[in-house]
Amino acid sequence: MMDVGASVCLVCSDDFDLKEDKMSKLGSIVSICFLSVAVIHVGVGKAATPPWSYEQDADLGFRYSYPHTLFSETEGDGKPAFHYFVSHDSDAKFLVGAWNNREGRTPDEFKRWLFTNAGGYDDVTYRPRGRSWFVLSGYRGDDIYYEKVIFSCGGQVVNVMAITYPTEQRDLYDPVVERMEDTFKPGVPCS
Repeated sequence: MMDVGASVCLVCSDDFDLKEDKMSKLGSIVSICFLSVAVIHVGVGKAATPPWSYEQDADLGFRYSYPHTLFSETEGDGKPAFHYFVSHDSDAKFLVGAWNNREGRTPDEFKRWLFTNAGGYDDVTYRPRGRSWFVLSGYRGDDIYYEKVIFSCGGQVVNVMAITYPTEQRDLYDPVVERMEDTFKPGVPCS
């Protein structure tokens, strides 16, 4: 497939007779071509990116984003500082939330608690971690899950983002999850 910008530059160069003019026309061609390519690439990039919603929780201050063309908020289980979302046209769903870490668990202790009590962590394929965070990702049946947990405020607050989506839709959801993960941040400042 030919680059759209390259075809614009070919059209631009056909409009000028380089034999009659010297460097000034060549400079004009280059300027017009670069400007055309920039405008086209900005337009294509915006068209390919669905509108995103950027949110901040009122209680614990964590920030998150999601494409509102794919997800809408739904009723949860009444936990404060938790937000639940479902896909408009698939079985994908995600939640974001936070709670005060009254038990004083460390990230490693909380991860062990998940493995022991929550279930569904038999097929973990990705598990990076840092001092105050960890990620668990893998498969649950025909679905992919991705969970990021961040401890903030010196370990006093646990922030979580979890998403599940059908494996056959990974081409759609993998880049969405990457962007959601990049924008998921704990609340600041700590009280």
